[in-house]
Amino acid sequence: MAPLSAALLALAFGLATACCFGTGDFLAQRLTRRHGWFAAVFAVQIAAALVLGAAALVARDARSSWAALGEAWVPILVLGVVNTLGLVGLYLAFERGKLSLVSPIAGSMGAFAIAFTWVAGAAPATVLAPGLFAVVIGIIVASVVVDPGDLLEGSAGIHGARGVGWALVSAAAFGWVFVRIGQSGEAVGPAWTVWWLRLVAIAGLGVLALVTRWPLREPSAALVRGDRWRLLAVAILDSGGMLTFAYASSRADLGEVLAILVVLASCFPIVTVALAQLRLRESLRWWQWCGVVAVSLGIAWISFWAQAD
Repeated sequence: MAPLSAALLALAFGLATACCFGTGDFLAQRLTRRHGWFAAVFAVQIAAALVLGAAALVARDARSSWAALGEAWVPILVLGVVNTLGLVGLYLAFERGKLSLVSPIAGSMGAFAIAFTWVAGAAPATVLAPGLFAVVIGIIVASVVVDPGDLLEGSAGIHGARGVGWALVSAAAFGWVFVRIGQSGEAVGPAWTVWWLRLVAIAGLGVLALVTRWPLREPSAALVRGDRWRLLAVAILDSGGMLTFAYASSRADLGEVLAILVVLASCFPIVTVALAQLRLRESLRWWQWCGVVAVSLGIAWISFWAQAD
């Protein structure tokens, strides 16, 4: 059997990442509604750090990772701060804006990542551009569950504007993180890199709670008592998605097709919408089906030309 091309590997890793993130976001909705965005994201980061720590110890010797960290701690710290900004922006967007409005904006991180890769001089092959464009547009269209007529309401527009702003912050932050995380993964190892990102997030959120005097201990304890299994599932899915992406982006043979990896990973809003339809019996609107078709055609285009290459 012939080995898969780099583009097809990027497609597989990207879709696996999207499935993890989309399912995790669907399960995290209940945590956010019950316990608030701050307690939810803080508890998820702690649980994910525990999961990732175990995975990192199995994946790579801790002493070699600590030695490599001596040269890479500054990039990882910056990466962790930007990643934390993306997390805060995402949860604030979900809290302050309509989920159906801000989710497709957050999912546009693939477009930001493409822009960053182009600026860095790593543009994808021209023949793949139509497929990438179809996937990005399809993600946005398929993720919108609000009727366009509702956007004409004054209160919805004002409320949605706040959420959209935070969603754009999240999309830009995660787009940059996903472009840069591969370099840290090469130096320290994918599992340790993602673990350090979680550690930076925990420290940053803890400092934010102290400065703002945000009540954190009681909501977090209530979350662990009442939803520990859902919390564990979200942490595993979140860790799995980040590990899959970090591993793929750190592979030298996927460096030229990083845009494919990031764009397909940003398909996660479609997974969330599909789960909502299956579990919550929410039906898809006609434009959402158009978006799903666009994503499917885009993936088929990328697969065909990647195999031809």
